[in-house]
Amino acid sequence: MGVMLGGSGSATITKVAERTGQHWGRQVVAKVPVETLRQINRVLGKNFVTKFGTKQGIIVLGRVAPFGIGAVIGGGANAAMGAFAVRAARRAFGPAPTTWDHD
Repeated sequence: MGVMLGGSGSATITKVAERTGQHWGRQVVAKVPVETLRQINRVLGKNFVTKFGTKQGIIVLGRVAPFGIGAVIGGGANAAMGAFAVRAARRAFGPAPTTWDHD
């Protein structure tokens, strides 16, 4: 039927399939006892957390670590540049005066 109707038929079939899938999904879940769902969640929940939690933790660490490393490198570079600037200023202008005149 979808082949005969072409592109518009494909869109129609997609809509019908979505509605039908949602309907049957609700029907199946409604028939499963709540206690059975709790037992399934207990078992799957632990597996989910251990499997995907460690992977997600590593992924987050991998994403955040470059920012921390970059901050350390940037801070070190800024400190070094500041020290070089102070040394260069002391060489160019001599030591800072001990008092300032208020003229």
